[in-house]
Amino acid sequence: MDKHRETFGTDKPVIGCLHMQALPGTPFADPNVTLEDQIKRLKGEAKILQDAGFDAVVFANEGDRPYLTTVGPEVVANYVRIATEVASVIDVPYGCGVLIDPIATIAVAKAIGAKFVRTYVSNTYEGTFGHQSFQPGEIFRYRHAIGADDVRVYTYFEPHAGTCLDTRTSEQMLDAAVPNMPIAGALFGGAHAGLPPEESHIAELKRKFPDVPILIGSGGTVDNIGKLLPHADGVIVGTSIKVDGVLWNPVDRARAEAFIAAAKK
Repeated sequence: MDKHRETFGTDKPVIGCLHMQALPGTPFADPNVTLEDQIKRLKGEAKILQDAGFDAVVFANEGDRPYLTTVGPEVVANYVRIATEVASVIDVPYGCGVLIDPIATIAVAKAIGAKFVRTYVSNTYEGTFGHQSFQPGEIFRYRHAIGADDVRVYTYFEPHAGTCLDTRTSEQMLDAAVPNMPIAGALFGGAHAGLPPEESHIAELKRKFPDVPILIGSGGTVDNIGKLLPHADGVIVGTSIKVDGVLWNPVDRARAEAFIAAAKK
């Protein structure tokens, strides 16, 4: 928990998403949207989030659906170009996640100077994005090999848009992970982006693991964050702070400010 506080400068960081639009080479990429357009948009969104009082931000290539467990070099190259330029206007801690590739995520984090990542490092899933299998031994050895041990890894133990083939409970998986993997904390959310976890689930996880940072990974809204955040050690929010509450839309200043007001009252 001490390292968690040190990373974010607060006990319960409210972390806003900086969602890139689909990058070149991915199915929804718009040839009329240049990298310069993306950089300009995200710089504006970073300013909105910082002005609103967000404690940190996290880059994400949400537009690159359907996601890959091993992305191409074009994704890494474009991601790093955008994030590096946008980071020049960011004064709060920032992180990244390259969906759904943990190796690329850690490599990008090292390249852009990110303090933390959100990703998957373990388990096997079947679902909307096909078969996904993550090997923590390989992932953390890679982090060490490239000198990125200082990049804090916050990881999911439940799938988005899929089914976990590990039938243990979240509590059982986290109990096994804590002594065996150098994770910074755990992320829990709903079945897909924009859906919240159950309040009782977050409360029980925190009760059983008081020394492990437990973050709400998705689904935080103005209406529920006041009930969820007291049980957690932070929240990552994206969908509910967008124009009309639509994931692919730009950040809405009024929604961002309202979320902070609800989270920090």
